[in-house]
Amino acid sequence: MNPEEAQRMERDAVQQKIDEMQQEIEEQRALLEEKAREIAELKKLFNDSGEAAGQAFRGPHEHGKDSLEEVYEIVSGLEKYTTEEVLFYAAQILSELMDTKDVAIYTVANRDYARLCSATSQEARRLGNSIKYTAMGEIYDTLKNGRIYMNMSMAEEFPLMASAVYDHEEIRVFLMFWGIPSERMTQREIKRLTVIEMLLQNAILRASRYMATFRRQRYMEGTNVLNEEAFTILVNAFLEAKEKGLTECALVEVDMGYESYDDVSTQVACNIRQTDYMGLMKGEKLYILLANTDLKNAEVVQERLRKLGYESTLKEDVA
Repeated sequence: MNPEEAQRMERDAVQQKIDEMQQEIEEQRALLEEKAREIAELKKLFNDSGEAAGQAFRGPHEHGKDSLEEVYEIVSGLEKYTTEEVLFYAAQILSELMDTKDVAIYTVANRDYARLCSATSQEARRLGNSIKYTAMGEIYDTLKNGRIYMNMSMAEEFPLMASAVYDHEEIRVFLMFWGIPSERMTQREIKRLTVIEMLLQNAILRASRYMATFRRQRYMEGTNVLNEEAFTILVNAFLEAKEKGLTECALVEVDMGYESYDDVSTQVACNIRQTDYMGLMKGEKLYILLANTDLKNAEVVQERLRKLGYESTLKEDVA
């Protein structure tokens, strides 16, 4: 290598480092601008409602957190999670801030149905893994008009409170709450949830959009199988959330025999749900991540695979 080539390579390396630093600066600037918007929106909420919204966080309280600063600090804890994890731990944060152990988050799948993403208890799973939200009567009518639903009749078949996160004018995510005592079913609780939702909505919306496009950007070319890096990250996020009781899932390793993963995956795809994931791990071994699936239902999937001619094994982890 002559001196001129060495100098050119050195300049290129320096320029690459500069470009990386500029990109990091731009990312930090964008984050600061987003925080500024959140604060501006919060101030507007307080101004529009006098001091009433702020009173939802001023003590003394019999429940929840006592100050807006403490609430903001807890919400900011979402920043330590990867985008794949946010919707799981948002449920945990909502549970803490609303002082109830029963919280569920549903993400919209289409114009009629939403699918359970995370839940903090079995009680919060009572509506099932899928809901036809357009048929939920008063709940849907209230949420689509931008208001928070409160179950004043305490009807057991409905959540006690519900809220929605919007993407422009369309509902993207449903937040549902049970386990709230009747004495807390007040306008003050509605204002409290309004502020909490405002603080969480950007993170929830980003995660929802990300997961909606997660598959098609990470498929192995010409297949419906996720690449090893993306699939491993996703599996770890699900399994860790499962360990914390925030979701149910099952990981299945498929014995492909002498077939290629693209041939096997084509046949398997018709026997799993759209909410399930197929991907490669451990040197092109094919796995299926069954979302919101307990052991009994995982065994049903295994039986379907067996009828296709494929044996499979349930895995506890990715080790």
